[in-house]
Amino acid sequence: MPVLTERQIKYGFDYYHRDESQPKSVIEVSQYQGETILTINCTQLGDSFTPQYKTQKEKKRVLQEWCNFLFESPTAFEELSFGTRMPQELFNAVCAQKRLKKLSIKWGVYPDISRLENLQSLEFLHIGSGASVQSIAPIASLSNLVALSIENFQKINDYGALANLSKLESLSIEGDGLGPQYIHVDTLDFLNNMPQLRFFRFLTARLKSKDMTPVLSLINVEHLTLRSSKETKAIYDRLLTLSKLKYGLVIEKPDLYIS
Repeated sequence: MPVLTERQIKYGFDYYHRDESQPKSVIEVSQYQGETILTINCTQLGDSFTPQYKTQKEKKRVLQEWCNFLFESPTAFEELSFGTRMPQELFNAVCAQKRLKKLSIKWGVYPDISRLENLQSLEFLHIGSGASVQSIAPIASLSNLVALSIENFQKINDYGALANLSKLESLSIEGDGLGPQYIHVDTLDFLNNMPQLRFFRFLTARLKSKDMTPVLSLINVEHLTLRSSKETKAIYDRLLTLSKLKYGLVIEKPDLYIS
């Protein structure tokens, strides 16, 4: 049975909606009061929003306390979000959370994501601006993933392993749209083995194969957002024949794809 809601398909599972309640946001462990869903912003301290953290010692204390807590209380959380820079040690600590179903990371430096393999209950995963990530194999091991969004994986060219994710309904692969910084992808052939996808977004990326036709194999896709390129324009009319398609730039902004 499909898991994602209509709203998640239309806008993306990680889209911010003002009318939805947001999880409590904390800086310090001392602010935690037993919530199973939490936003933790424990780095980049000492700016205009957190001027009370004046020394490196104070900043390190806050980070270390969170790392210790996450390791020592591995069943504390079901959903976690991180809106400030995530260093490798914090990433490792988060991956000790065995009950985690949803994880959202805005950005950081975490070349080794191998400990993701511990998070076998994970259903929703957003990894933002992971320019240093060395391998996507740990993501491909998360057999319960329903929705995946990955951004700016500069060191990854082959995304074929993602075809192992048989429960995946939503997939977003992007570079850094603000830069912009493009990622380089060898081929989209892996989509031929992912007909269950209902949402696919592929932006700020240069495709080495120059072949967008694998997108046509997404017979269940309802949301399709693709970079406007020569290759996409060449199959645009055929994309519109995908019978379940109703959302995304391909539908909402046809002028992007018509030369």
